[in-house]
Amino acid sequence: MDSFHMDEKNKQKKITVFATSSPRRKQMLHQFGLDFRFVDPIGNERIKHENESPLEYVQSLATQKARSVFEVVPKNAIIFAADTVVVLGDQVIGKPINRTEAEETLKNLSGSHHQVITAICVFDTAKDVYLEEAVATKVHMRDYCYGEIRSYVETGDPMDKAGSYAIQNDFFNPVEAIEGCYFSVVGLPICTLLKILTQLKLKTIIDVEKHKRDFSKCTGCLMLSPLNRSQIITEL
Repeated sequence: MDSFHMDEKNKQKKITVFATSSPRRKQMLHQFGLDFRFVDPIGNERIKHENESPLEYVQSLATQKARSVFEVVPKNAIIFAADTVVVLGDQVIGKPINRTEAEETLKNLSGSHHQVITAICVFDTAKDVYLEEAVATKVHMRDYCYGEIRSYVETGDPMDKAGSYAIQNDFFNPVEAIEGCYFSVVGLPICTLLKILTQLKLKTIIDVEKHKRDFSKCTGCLMLSPLNRSQIITEL
């Protein structure tokens, strides 16, 4: 957890905090030059209620993460949080509890399609502002064999991931195609995050040309349109 010692100058400056312990989300934010402080969410994720939709559930998990750090961040902080779930049919699939469950999950996903939903929520407590967005992507898995599953699980990579896989894993390469946002499947829809930052009138710059290869993994990505060769967001 970061230290939030505040000098006089920073007391007046908005601090953007991301409540996450996910190495992938931290890496993505650094990759795109987005300036966040990080703090680990407090407490454990709750289980899904029986009559709760997957969308309602993942939105509530993101909100839970953000709320959990209210007391440990500065009062002028804007708190961001995100959560991702995998949905196969009507079943929400979380992180595996052991390697056997990881193997079973990957076996069930093989050769089929499912949804990945990532929710982002934001609290600006000083202005009493709450925003939330969610992105759903349809993921088509290739028909991999049990030997591939076992070899992948032995690497340990599936153990901290919803659905027991990483779309960006070049060793296993489990995904055949997607319909929607690639970054949402990784764990953080960058375009949606930029939309939220715009709504909050925060400033950042994304070099789209530099990251063109990454954005091209999304289907119909607006960031690759001629009007968005660089993304500039209004200064606070």
